[in-house]
Amino acid sequence: MTVFGDFLALTLTSLIPILAPAIGGMFAERARASNIALDGCMLVAALAAIAIGAATGSPWLGLLAGVVAGAVYSSILAFAAFVLRSDLLIAGIAANLLATGVTLLVVQNVLGSTGTYAPTGVQLIPRIPLGPLAEIPILGDMLDRQSALLYITVLLFAVGAVVMNRTRFGVHVKAVGESDEAALAVGIKPVAIRTATLLISGALAGVGGAYLSISSVASFNSNLTGGLGFIAFAAVIFGRATPLGTVLASLLFAAATALGIQIQGTGAVSPQLLHMLPYVATVVALAVQAIGRRRRERFDVSETNYVPAIIPRG
Repeated sequence: MTVFGDFLALTLTSLIPILAPAIGGMFAERARASNIALDGCMLVAALAAIAIGAATGSPWLGLLAGVVAGAVYSSILAFAAFVLRSDLLIAGIAANLLATGVTLLVVQNVLGSTGTYAPTGVQLIPRIPLGPLAEIPILGDMLDRQSALLYITVLLFAVGAVVMNRTRFGVHVKAVGESDEAALAVGIKPVAIRTATLLISGALAGVGGAYLSISSVASFNSNLTGGLGFIAFAAVIFGRATPLGTVLASLLFAAATALGIQIQGTGAVSPQLLHMLPYVATVVALAVQAIGRRRRERFDVSETNYVPAIIPRG
């Protein structure tokens, strides 16, 4: 395998836990229901996936459990926001903190592990060999023996793009994001749409969380996500909550992660500095986007009326 091919393979591997949650976060963001709790949903889903996967011996049932757990956990956020009328962003921060505590509690008191839960005999999500195609330069290096979840994530992106741009549900999501009053005038229920998008974001965050525990490391600890949910949320914002923008931003952050891993293998740079690389790339990307938005506002040449839902409209 060439160095460049190794880098591309690592980029695709790093893409899965960023793009999958980002696709769901895109729907929530366009409905102005920012799911800042993507990281918490991923953490809960990762634990559910490996626990059910170990109990049943099936990684696919583990994946299903992760998807369901992510959706159920995001429903708590929807309940807090739309029934208890809590601030969605504050509730999201609380949900992230709660996820760390709840998963640690379950690991120690239910699963009987002291810190890291690593059951024996766990079946991992299979990796797909390319066969004779693996001999093709670059393409073979990139795709040979990648996790099946990579192809599922690509499929989810394609479906998400079609749903957002070509279906009535996508139109309703955009309408709710633009104006509650206009949506209500044509019979669209904003709370129902926002609840649905939060559930979708939680379910797809579950795919990212399940990848970490039953395809990547075959274990669980309360720091497993390492902030990947926040990077996914940043990809949604940087990509302006559009399908193409979200996937390109996810690829950028995945490439930064892969670069850090590859340089770490040389031993030339401190591992602590390299671990910062994807987060530095995220901050720089968001700063560049903010500068660009300010320039467009200054010269009144904005391309779209999309404003991140995390920024209140004046």
